[in-house]
Amino acid sequence: MNKPEAFTITLQTSNVQWRCASNETLLQSAERQGLALPSSCRNGTCRTCLVHTQSTEHAYSLAWPGLSLEEKRQGDTLCCVALPKEDVCIEDQHFSPEVYAQAFHLVAQDPSFLVLNKPSGLLSVPGRGPLKSDCLSSRVQHKFPTALIVHRLDQATSGLLLMALGPEAQKGLNQMFSTGQVHKRYMAKVQGALPVSSSWQLIDAPIYADWPLRPLRVVDAKGKASQTRYRCLQSDNKHSLLEIEPLSGRTHQIRVHLSHIGHPILGDQLYAPEDVANESTRLLLHAQSLRFVHPLTLEPFELDSACPLDFYPNDSQSGPAPK
Repeated sequence: MNKPEAFTITLQTSNVQWRCASNETLLQSAERQGLALPSSCRNGTCRTCLVHTQSTEHAYSLAWPGLSLEEKRQGDTLCCVALPKEDVCIEDQHFSPEVYAQAFHLVAQDPSFLVLNKPSGLLSVPGRGPLKSDCLSSRVQHKFPTALIVHRLDQATSGLLLMALGPEAQKGLNQMFSTGQVHKRYMAKVQGALPVSSSWQLIDAPIYADWPLRPLRVVDAKGKASQTRYRCLQSDNKHSLLEIEPLSGRTHQIRVHLSHIGHPILGDQLYAPEDVANESTRLLLHAQSLRFVHPLTLEPFELDSACPLDFYPNDSQSGPAPK
């Protein structure tokens, strides 16, 4: 697995975020994600990698990092030698597009697979045409040529995605997904107030492809059996924060089911009314956790991804902790 990660690094205007280990510099952590932050001498003297941050709490890998005390006080730092001591937000509005060309967040690495954190808006696999060639799988394959896809997330959904390393691992993981041995949990912020509870509620409604309006799906008796369970963790008088487990794997299943029961996801441009779709600039659906037994070691594997802050109601009323 990767070395321990301690702090969250955020690029202010790009919605790119990753984790930095306690013993690596900002530049090293960015390069581990495929991000090409400005760099040159790597010893803090040329100042090519100077950035402005919303943090002044850094240690440095060298005794003299090439910064004045005033620069440190105002949040300037040198990525190549700065060791974070807290979460860091980098003001990146002047970075060139090339900085993000191959960016991805590697959460965990194993000889058999990789776990990635997919941002909302990025395709899992290439779409049709050159405008849809950029995707998470191709970015990862640029650095890990043997990485192969085993499942997908909708373009608008963020969160954990698993890729196999090599065809044998892909075959084993595909089998685990097809037989329901990989357990996934999601978080969603939805329209409407639901009762906070530690008990799970079940949505059991068949999903059918609406062929004239592809890629839309609908609840219809002609469709395939589909089950989703959920429970409400927080709620105010307008929105609710849900924990969700899909028990089947239909396209757009969570989005269709939540819309069907009258609680569409905020930012859902396909299944929410226009006013609800416009309440968020992104779909507030996040793949938060993966649970499975390692196909080779047979040891339990569990991984969680922190839910983005914009999921949490501003005036939430916390309920009982889930059991």
